[in-house]
Amino acid sequence: MYEKHLVLISTFIIFISLFSFSVKSYDVSDPSFTNQLINEIDTPSIEPGSEGNMKITLKNPYNSSMEDINFTVSIYWYSYLNVDKNISEVDEPPVFDNGETYSASEIDELSSDESEELEYIIHTSEDTEEGVYSIRFKLDFSIEDEENITMKSRGHFSSEEWEDAKNPEGGINLTELNVSDILLESTFEVRNPVPRWPQYALGLITIVSGVLAVMFYFQEKYGSFPKLEKAFEHGAGKLEKLGSGLKKRFKNL
Repeated sequence: MYEKHLVLISTFIIFISLFSFSVKSYDVSDPSFTNQLINEIDTPSIEPGSEGNMKITLKNPYNSSMEDINFTVSIYWYSYLNVDKNISEVDEPPVFDNGETYSASEIDELSSDESEELEYIIHTSEDTEEGVYSIRFKLDFSIEDEENITMKSRGHFSSEEWEDAKNPEGGINLTELNVSDILLESTFEVRNPVPRWPQYALGLITIVSGVLAVMFYFQEKYGSFPKLEKAFEHGAGKLEKLGSGLKKRFKNL
């Protein structure tokens, strides 16, 4: 009788364990999942005064549906050579369609392994400073029995907050930052296109140099270009006169 009860209890424990595992067999904050949430990022290089498209693909890597998704993108930092400053210090910064340096998107639901592409248009003015602009992300969603899950990029925290959240092992105390995990960041560039004329000029100089080299060779070896030889002699004579004149001037100083 005792053995029968023991078998029943053991079977019940195993059944409960398997049921619990099937209901939830993952940790929302597991990096193997969070690193897939922002699946693809395509950022532009924008000429001042024009606009560019930024595309971001969100993916649900979990085996349950993500619901009530709110994804916020914000331009927060500017860098150029030795200059680094907050976007609030930048005159005429890049902005999204809403005229702000941030934009939020809402998605009702993403099924397991489903993806959604989000597109943002970034506008600049002719006075927008050239340089690299950093973008941070914030993701809020619910999944199964967990509500109000929040993940943020490093750029959402000050240096002091980040340092205080570091633990002795070198990791980050997520509870200290009040987030479930840390998201990646991205950048885009604002710059004027490189002028083409130096390339064309260099190509022309190369061609002319090659032609002259061939002409010099034949002139020296065969005397094939008498007119060119006379031109060289005439130019050399002028240079000699100019050099003599300069010498006399310096002697008289």
